[in-house]
Amino acid sequence: MGKRKRNRNRSGRYYPSKKKMGNRRWEELNQDCLVEVLRKLDIESLLTNIPLVCKSWYKASLDPKCWKCLNFHELASSPYLRPPYDSPFFDDFNILNGNDDLANAFIKFVVDRSQRCATTLVIAGFFTQQSLEYVSQECPELKCLNIPMEFMFGDEGQHLSKFIGSWGNLELLSIEICYYLDQILTPISTHCHKFQALCCREIQIRDEDAMAIVKLEQKIKYLRLSSCRLSRENVVMILKGCGHLEVLIMRYCNGFNVDDEILKLASHIKTFDYQGTYA
Repeated sequence: MGKRKRNRNRSGRYYPSKKKMGNRRWEELNQDCLVEVLRKLDIESLLTNIPLVCKSWYKASLDPKCWKCLNFHELASSPYLRPPYDSPFFDDFNILNGNDDLANAFIKFVVDRSQRCATTLVIAGFFTQQSLEYVSQECPELKCLNIPMEFMFGDEGQHLSKFIGSWGNLELLSIEICYYLDQILTPISTHCHKFQALCCREIQIRDEDAMAIVKLEQKIKYLRLSSCRLSRENVVMILKGCGHLEVLIMRYCNGFNVDDEILKLASHIKTFDYQGTYA
């Protein structure tokens, strides 16, 4: 007996056959319930799959609640990105071909779907200074900003400090491999009064970076440094200067050993995780 044939759409995802769907009328599904389901999908699915199901699904996909999380990083097809992602979406739209105008138009199109309600933004390597400026203006409710390494490798990453202060409601910043962390944190300490969480990965924390973290003293409650390099002096500076820290995670960092003095300075912190640190 041969294998049962399964239905597959262009993106490689399986969808139920008409026989399996039986007599259920998907177009009559309650819109509020449908929106709650669709808001969990990624950008590609919302743009290329859902609108083709039926008119009611297309209408539901336009609800701004479906676009509160804008993860452009998932669209990236580079094998160097995490998680690995190979999408036929780029074969059709050709975003990563160095055409900044096309990339800007695509980002604007997606951001406009959120109707200024987006709360989470994950930047991708094809973002330009123009697109950064646009999202800083059209995402006033942004709370979480994730900046992966491929964006920071490009020249556009240097422009981030110009716009990050526009997000006055920003609460969390996650960033990888940054050579000018202090320039990014400075406007946050001035303009982002709800900020409370910073996650850094594979960053060399210089003296000026540690000082910028300390300037977040009254704001920052959660600090995660993963595979970062920093001196013992900068660890002590952060512990002495950030008195409101509740969680400090310094996993697999190097440049210092956790000694009795550091443990004493961190004694007020509810969670202090320094697994894998070494000098």
